[in-house]
Amino acid sequence: MGSQHLGDVGTVDTVTSVTAIDEVTQSNIYAKTGDATFQSPRLNALTHFLITITDAHHQIHEGVSFTAYYARTTDGTDGHRSGLYIKTPAGTKLFHLIASFAASTGADLSVLEAPTIASNIGTHANVIFNRFRDDTTASIALDNATSPTANKFTTLDETEINNDVSWATGTVLRTEPLTVGTGPKPAGGSSRGVQEYVLKANTAYVFLLTNTAASANDHLIEIDWYEIINKTA
Repeated sequence: MGSQHLGDVGTVDTVTSVTAIDEVTQSNIYAKTGDATFQSPRLNALTHFLITITDAHHQIHEGVSFTAYYARTTDGTDGHRSGLYIKTPAGTKLFHLIASFAASTGADLSVLEAPTIASNIGTHANVIFNRFRDDTTASIALDNATSPTANKFTTLDETEINNDVSWATGTVLRTEPLTVGTGPKPAGGSSRGVQEYVLKANTAYVFLLTNTAASANDHLIEIDWYEIINKTA
């Protein structure tokens, strides 16, 4: 068993067991890439910086990052609403989600957890897309159809919400006014660390826009998330 010394920047040494690390020069740093395989990290040849990617970006490459959006123009009525519905299934997979909103005139955004909504309210079977376009993994998110379908979401307009006599907002995790005429605004701060929600299992969520003026309004609701099981070791 042996290994090569890390020479020129950009070369990679592969070590096939933990004990082999003791045989290499102490100036090398090794990282685990398999159950019994280690490699020297590559440095950028120009700056000698170690290049990394964020966890959220990593999840795209893993094929477990998903996206959905709803865009519509409302009637010119104050208080008219648009919503995007998903439900997380029971189980151990966690949804790490960011919601973004945009509107052409005055509107409030809201993130609703466990709202009361009757089964089959809304327009269903809208497709969720995997953000790694060559990956065929499907989301486990469910729509609000009578028989909920995975990898689908439901959209809600004012008529559909208003026709549901049982409708109630549930837990309002966040509500705030939008800045009119800007690009999609994440619900939260300026970085993922303060924008992200880890959703409850077996729980419905509605991401809602509500007009605050009597004007036709271009609503846009986007959600982006990844689905993973917490590591225990």
